[in-house]
Amino acid sequence: MKKIEIQVPALGESITEATVSKWFKKRDDFVKKDEVLLELETDKVSQEIYALDSGVLTDIFFQEGEDVKIGETLAKIEISDNPNNNIIRENEKNSDTKNTDSFFDVIIPSLGESITEATIGKWIKSEGENITKGEAIVEIETDKVTQELYAENGGVLEKIFYKENEEVKIGEIIAKVNETKEANKNKFKEDKKDNTEIAKESIKKIETNNKLDPTTVKRSGIGSKISLIDLKEFSEELIFSPAAKRIIREKNLDTRNLNLSDGSNRVNKSDVIQKNLNNPSLENNTDVEKPLSKLRQSIASRLKQAQNTAAMLTTFNEIDMFKIIDIRKKYKEKFLDKYGVKLGFMSFFTKAAIIALKDIPDINAEIKGSSIIYKNRYDIGIAVGTDKGLFVPVIKNADKMTFADIENEIINYGKMAKDNKLTLDHMKNGTFTISNGGVYGSMLSTPILNTPQSGILGLHNIVKRPWVVNEQIEIRPIMYVALTYDHRIVDGKEAVTFLVRIKEIIENPEQLIFEL
Repeated sequence: MKKIEIQVPALGESITEATVSKWFKKRDDFVKKDEVLLELETDKVSQEIYALDSGVLTDIFFQEGEDVKIGETLAKIEISDNPNNNIIRENEKNSDTKNTDSFFDVIIPSLGESITEATIGKWIKSEGENITKGEAIVEIETDKVTQELYAENGGVLEKIFYKENEEVKIGEIIAKVNETKEANKNKFKEDKKDNTEIAKESIKKIETNNKLDPTTVKRSGIGSKISLIDLKEFSEELIFSPAAKRIIREKNLDTRNLNLSDGSNRVNKSDVIQKNLNNPSLENNTDVEKPLSKLRQSIASRLKQAQNTAAMLTTFNEIDMFKIIDIRKKYKEKFLDKYGVKLGFMSFFTKAAIIALKDIPDINAEIKGSSIIYKNRYDIGIAVGTDKGLFVPVIKNADKMTFADIENEIINYGKMAKDNKLTLDHMKNGTFTISNGGVYGSMLSTPILNTPQSGILGLHNIVKRPWVVNEQIEIRPIMYVALTYDHRIVDGKEAVTFLVRIKEIIENPEQLIFEL
């Protein structure tokens, strides 16, 4: 037997390294001559690498997402001196495959430029659980986005390789799913021999890890002993959240006969506390330390960067919302019937902002080094608050959209944010941002810039107030609006003019409707 090396070929002048973007073959796979093994990427080109001869892929030295230099050995293929042996080896492998289960790997996908690792946020499925095709398996976090990974096919989650809060690199295998196995405890075959010693050892491990009481395990084995099936059911019966495990360990709490709040097999911190209400160790008001998620760390970093980089200043104005509310009230039913979406205020403000940006182009610009880049596109970011944090998906080419298009886009982005389905592509390259704190009841605020943008418009709640109309005092629905801008690019005059222009448009919405 001999082995041949698969090396990174020369990929052009000035190119010294590449990235392994995808492996089409796995270790121990039989490969044929000229069959595609993997794909390499550079900043200029993507190239497939082929097998130089038929044989078995015995070694893979670089995983997906890793950088390699020109000439480095990527893998090795074992070639038989007798070509017929390769055919036999392939047939043996195919024969073995028929008699074994079929698996697929759960792999950390590419999550965007510059992202090289992620954190396991939450396992939605546990080892041994049934999974259907398209079902969420795990939630992963980066410093920019939270994303769920879904099952390629149905099966059983055979093995989990990383625990919650552990970090993983792009391209790493985090779990394995058995496509041919069925998770059914009735099909779990009990070994006929005495497994007492195995059970004892496993119970000790379970008791140590989760502080569980093994006396609560049912005994269906011979002579009322704990069988392997009892142990399996016992160990899989309760899944303790990290917070629950921590408080159990720190306070030495009782976990017997827990009543779970949501009816599932997952034990939360509140379930443990409820069981131990009379435990004196819970009476002290100790501080609780919780690690920042990757997303929260990223938000903190970006906000601080905005403060340290831009010369931020905020100007305010107030808008009479009477006419726009009246128009919405008159046409909201017809609008819904025709377009299948409700007419909200955000589409009016988005269109008004675009008109104002065209009048004051400095606010649609950004500083890059010692230059100002003026944007000839109007990609408007809409801030969306979720339980996971603040996301700012971008409505691309908003200036070319209708009211219905904008409302649909906002609703879709809102759903995606709540379902953790937003990606970096949805949130990059915005030129201006609108944030609506009014939905939470905010009366007035100073929004912070979404760098490198130079402006952000803050909307607030609508409050009925005395208002002078044609020399008469009337009760009108009034909204405060705020514009935070980068004073390095935008002068006060331009900022005030921008906000006044938005006020004029919203108070006279005919300009928007008739595109005046």
